[in-house]
Amino acid sequence: MSFSTYYMHLIFARIPSLMSSDLILYIVPALTVSILFLSFRIMFLNTPKLRKVK
Repeated sequence: MSFSTYYMHLIFARIPSLMSSDLILYIVPALTVSILFLSFRIMFLNTPKLRKVK
């Protein structure tokens, strides 16, 4: 078991939840990747249209 897996088990074992601790190991990285993807999409694809200064 790697250090990150060990510490994630320690952190999430204390949080009572309906999910198993193995499922958390898949959800947390998926959430971080989705947040990064959404933030990059907002920054580069949906940039706000700025008005030119007169």
